[in-house]
Amino acid sequence: MGRVLALVGGALVLCIAVLVLAVFLSRDEDNLQADNLLAERFTRAVQLANQDTDGTVDLHDLTSFDWDRALLVASGTSRETISKRLGKEWTGIDTVDGGDLLIFLRGDEVVRFADYRGRGEFTGFQRPIAELPPVLRVSPTLEISGAG
Repeated sequence: MGRVLALVGGALVLCIAVLVLAVFLSRDEDNLQADNLLAERFTRAVQLANQDTDGTVDLHDLTSFDWDRALLVASGTSRETISKRLGKEWTGIDTVDGGDLLIFLRGDEVVRFADYRGRGEFTGFQRPIAELPPVLRVSPTLEISGAG
């Protein structure tokens, strides 16, 4: 009876070890996941900008992390185009909604990214990728532009 238990225990340990090894070898730590909470905060801020903030959205008010530049990336922009602009491989995982992306950078490093999920339209920005000012203006018809 003791031998059977030892064999079953050994088989169980071996199965767990194989599973841990498979997970370890197939992981990809370089992929970036979209910040869903930031996406929702930004989308809501745009939607309510004309009621709450006289038509402006300050990106610094929506973020709780350090960043010094933000990029606007048009929906459908290829990974190669984003990588070329960043100067390194873009490893962001595609979002479900597939809207325009806001990529926040500190120096040359991507800090976070989010997608815009609203009905507004970014106007006056070079496409497919543009630098975003930290403060945006939102018109009553939800046209999002630079605040300058």
